[in-house]
Amino acid sequence: MTAKRTGGRILVDNLVAQGCDRIFHVPGESFLAVLDALHDVPQIDVVTCRQEGGVGFMACADGAMTQRPGVAFVTRGPGATNASIGVHVAMQDSQPMILFIGDVDRGMRDREGFQEVDFTAFFSPIAKWATRIEDARRIPEYVARAWNVAMSGRPGPVVVALPEDMLCDVVEAVDRPELAPALQTPDGYDLEQMFELLGSAKRPIAIVGGASWDQDTGQDFAKFAERIGLPVAGAFRRQDAILNSSPVWAGNLGYGPNPKLVQRIKDADVLLVVGARIGEATTDGYTLITPDHPGQTLIHVHPDPNELNRVYLADLPICARPFEFAVSVAADEAELPAFDAAAAHAEWLEWSTPKPREGVALDLGQCVAAMRDRIPDAIICNGAGNFSSWW
Repeated sequence: MTAKRTGGRILVDNLVAQGCDRIFHVPGESFLAVLDALHDVPQIDVVTCRQEGGVGFMACADGAMTQRPGVAFVTRGPGATNASIGVHVAMQDSQPMILFIGDVDRGMRDREGFQEVDFTAFFSPIAKWATRIEDARRIPEYVARAWNVAMSGRPGPVVVALPEDMLCDVVEAVDRPELAPALQTPDGYDLEQMFELLGSAKRPIAIVGGASWDQDTGQDFAKFAERIGLPVAGAFRRQDAILNSSPVWAGNLGYGPNPKLVQRIKDADVLLVVGARIGEATTDGYTLITPDHPGQTLIHVHPDPNELNRVYLADLPICARPFEFAVSVAADEAELPAFDAAAAHAEWLEWSTPKPREGVALDLGQCVAAMRDRIPDAIICNGAGNFSSWW
């Protein structure tokens, strides 16, 4: 569309063009032109909230569930700073998200206008990209780039400041269509090297995590692991990467992991890490697996080349998304030795089954077990803190 429109309408039209079907917001006068445009666009479900912290978390969760950017709108100053907690979570969890902030007029910038914040400086340390749109004619360019940055490589949050007067400008602009992210498939040489390393292994284990895991990815990777009996552990907060009922599931890492799983990882001669960036919580402060991992061979599969060899020195770095990697290994029929996933799974079953305890008023282990037996396959939301380790 090239007819003259307000900046707010151009923004909304280009969100539709990128496939956005839902936004979360707390209404603010600084982006009224966007709200006015949304009134005429039934394709987007507008979720109105009461507090910007909730907006940030909702958008982050939407991105996690759909594997597409969760979109949020907030106003400047306290609105944006309240939403920053959701941006930080999206960055730490590698979830695609775009936060749009209604900002002060262009002529007010750098004068400490009402609720003015330098959002590029504020958000750059906790976002993949933080920017400000000065020209309404370039809105399609910025929206398409924000969408691409949020989803490419290691997914994460993008923050875009929108001067209030820019959103009211009436200009001509050419909308940009949605473009599929570039495929990140491991090449045959990478897979050949990986199978050679696994073929000579005695005690390998896989750790899966990061973003871009969906049901198909989990099933494909489990198919590969089950074929060779490769134990699979989940990285921090990635207990659902593959079905826990799989005979290769060995449990999850993070705070309070199974001591037997910890020992298995310490004793492993080959570590196959898929999707996870191998962070602090997964590695118990970089001690369970040390950055130079002496005596262990590390195969690190990650979609972002900037994460490979960033902290951990990989013997075989493979730049690929979990989806394409899982499809490739599931289809391969390389001859490999049979490993002992059954014992690892049995250890997890024993550890995750709560034992009766006398004299305890409330046994959280029994509570979680009761819920597990009664609740169907569902999404459970819980807060942070030490109690969350039970989940």
